[in-house]
Amino acid sequence: MRTPSRLLADHTFQDPKPARSPGGLLRLYGKDLSRLLRILDPTLITVLFLIGASGSGIPLPTRALTMFLLTALILPAGKLYRSYRQTSLWTLVRRVTISWALVLTALLLLGFLLKVSANFSRLDMTLWALGGWALLLLQHVGSRKLLRWHRMRGGNTRTIVFWGTPSQAIDFHRKLQRLPWIGLRLVAWFEAPHSEATPLPPAMLPCSGGLREMRQWLNTNDVDQIYFSYLSSADLSLEQVLRFFGDTCKPVYYLPWWANSSMQFEVDQLGDAFTINLWGQEGSFIDHRLKRLLDLVGASLALLLLAPLLLLIALLVAITSSGPVFFAQTRYGLDGHPFRMLKFRTMTVTEDGATPGLQQARRDDPRVTPLGRILRRWSLDELPQLLNVLEGSMSLVGPRPHAVDHNEHYRQLIPGYMQRHSFKPGMTGLAQVEGWRGETAELDAMARRVEADLRYQREWSLSMDLRVLLLTLFKLRSGKAY
Repeated sequence: MRTPSRLLADHTFQDPKPARSPGGLLRLYGKDLSRLLRILDPTLITVLFLIGASGSGIPLPTRALTMFLLTALILPAGKLYRSYRQTSLWTLVRRVTISWALVLTALLLLGFLLKVSANFSRLDMTLWALGGWALLLLQHVGSRKLLRWHRMRGGNTRTIVFWGTPSQAIDFHRKLQRLPWIGLRLVAWFEAPHSEATPLPPAMLPCSGGLREMRQWLNTNDVDQIYFSYLSSADLSLEQVLRFFGDTCKPVYYLPWWANSSMQFEVDQLGDAFTINLWGQEGSFIDHRLKRLLDLVGASLALLLLAPLLLLIALLVAITSSGPVFFAQTRYGLDGHPFRMLKFRTMTVTEDGATPGLQQARRDDPRVTPLGRILRRWSLDELPQLLNVLEGSMSLVGPRPHAVDHNEHYRQLIPGYMQRHSFKPGMTGLAQVEGWRGETAELDAMARRVEADLRYQREWSLSMDLRVLLLTLFKLRSGKAY
């Protein structure tokens, strides 16, 4: 009997003659359509602009060339023309909006510098700006929404084959079932050597064999993509597996079994070696300064506006229960450095964050004072953290800091947990506005909070901070804040 390693050297693959693609014109001309859109967008925007700015007195060729160049240069930089088969359309909505805002900003700045902004009707320009935004959303988001509907009905599909252990194949099958709109169809799967026996879901295809059967299957069947996952094996090294799949003419994708949703997988190079950035990223100096400016301005205005309320709460805390007005607890901050986070005291105890066995606040917690229940329910106990923001140990928006003892507990259970400290902790965050706040009695709840925190770091922008702050105002009261 031939071993897997011997089988790899048997003979090379002979890929069958490609069958007619079931994806039709979209499959054949997808990249060409993307290139066409790069020309169509500036053209339509320019036509709308010429109609809206018809009475400006500026020569038509000048208006047309200026608008065409602005949109042709700025929109592609917003990543509007890449594939969104496996990306959230809300990401595309945000990118369209930001890109269009940059076009409008550039146009306003140009008009100001050339002293021609007074030549344009404000009403016409407002209508054009809204119309241009709606047009871009229709072309990019609307068309992709229609394409996803088409895929859910069997169109524009990609056929795929999978190799790995049965448990990996089952997980892969379930992922495809949860995402019917991406148009990926599993037509066969093959198991790695010495795989464990695992019962399959009723709707899943049975295994078609091992490596030898997979080689024969690929020699006689056409497929669009190959996916594989690898577990360390004494019989088959990763190098041999790569040689096996590299001996085909089809796109090959590696699914690392150890990956989780907190990782970002950005590919870079170190000389002639490839590297994969799993966690963390370096923001620009200007981005950090802009975020700090937002913190200083926002916290200063909030303190000025809320000063009477802060004084009233401080007085009520002092009157209704014994103990200090403020409660300072040790938390981990930027880069894991500890700091003292301020809150209005809402409990009868003032345990430090590093206290072993520190309990989270829970429903009907006897340690919480009557006034404290109201303050915690409306997040008013967090207001003193505006001072932390001014001091620089916190930000208005960022991952919420946890008590040191809780950090030490969860960092051992959730991969990438401490990566949330690569940003300053925030008074509010993406996890909080998405509903992952309050007690985390189950590990999954904390894992989802960490996932949201790391997603915030990957996708951070000033517009995201402003959106989180706005959503926080509508979610001050929470049934999960005990």
